[in-house]
Amino acid sequence: LLLLFALLVAFVPAVLGDYDDEFSEPEFRSDTSCRLKQMKGGNDEGEVQYDCEYSVFSVSTQATAGAVALASPSDGNLACEGFRVSKELEGKVALAMRGQCSFYAKALALEEAGAAAVIISDNEPDTTPVRLKGTGYEEKIVTIPVVMVSMSAYEALWAGLGEEVTVEMDMAEMREGNPLFEEFKLKGQLMTNLERPDFIMQVGAYMARNGWKETARVYLQRAGEMATKDRDFEIQYSIGEYFHNVEEDVKLAAGYFMSAATQALNVISEQGSAAADKAREKLRAVIKLVPEREEQTAIITNMVEKGMFSELRSTLVHLYDEDALGTSAVLAWAKYVKDVGYTKEIMKVLEGKWVSSHQLRDDENWSTMMGNALKHVRDFVGEKRSSGSQAKEL
Repeated sequence: LLLLFALLVAFVPAVLGDYDDEFSEPEFRSDTSCRLKQMKGGNDEGEVQYDCEYSVFSVSTQATAGAVALASPSDGNLACEGFRVSKELEGKVALAMRGQCSFYAKALALEEAGAAAVIISDNEPDTTPVRLKGTGYEEKIVTIPVVMVSMSAYEALWAGLGEEVTVEMDMAEMREGNPLFEEFKLKGQLMTNLERPDFIMQVGAYMARNGWKETARVYLQRAGEMATKDRDFEIQYSIGEYFHNVEEDVKLAAGYFMSAATQALNVISEQGSAAADKAREKLRAVIKLVPEREEQTAIITNMVEKGMFSELRSTLVHLYDEDALGTSAVLAWAKYVKDVGYTKEIMKVLEGKWVSSHQLRDDENWSTMMGNALKHVRDFVGEKRSSGSQAKEL
């Protein structure tokens, strides 16, 4: 007991500090990623600070100041679709309440109404602010700061409507080693590069690595849309890989793969060898990831229609060697055969191993399609009777 008493005597003052009969407010130290600074009564009453948390989905973490204004007084300040948003929000810091619609929906509506920043209150008392996330199906990226505060902070801000508020990063927390350091650094770079799909993709990739799949989806899809316009097959392919391997959304991934394949084919047919080699690598990777699907047929057909027979031949041989040659790819060339020598080379790809490994000999659908291909070849030979030994061999 004496030992325990001695430990308490030594330990308690170290934890609590010296007790002062006169109450003094401790220096503000945020435990969250951001803080609000409110100037009470102009500057007459001094500065009050509140904890807040930045949203995951908004790209902006820049310090932003403005007068506090209610987001939508007519609907309990919920700022949801179908409710009238205040017309006096231009350049203001909009104050909204949680509930009825998603955080993202509120933020986007208020950004479009001209707000410089959005503060969303929790709707439960005595709670700590949390990071707000989207649903994953948003079509735009919010570019103004969006933060959450506790209900008590919300009430204090409401009581000071019209007073200046600054939303800013808590720099004491934002140092290297903090999990948010990389995110905020990437977002800071993106703010000056919002038209760059590679920068948007970097933020999306960070979100995916750190478990924010909903937000990752929004950023990556936005990067994919921009990459399609920019004809950037590498970004399209990378985004397709994410949706194919991580989210297992095969349909969405196929769209990016097909776009990447189309652009890669354009590069192969139009540009120099270095760019073509890179495009060829991505094209073949795409075809492997969509085997036995109509997308594979579309890619092969596109190559044929562009007259890229040499490229198609090497692609099919490559896929055969990698054991990734799908039935649909073979059928695609069979439909468009126009050259005896080319047909002979392609026929070699079909010999022995390929047919048996795909277990197609007894497949009725395969037999019908190959019958059609054979008829096409016979018709072709009939037109080339004068070809002698070539026609006979074919």
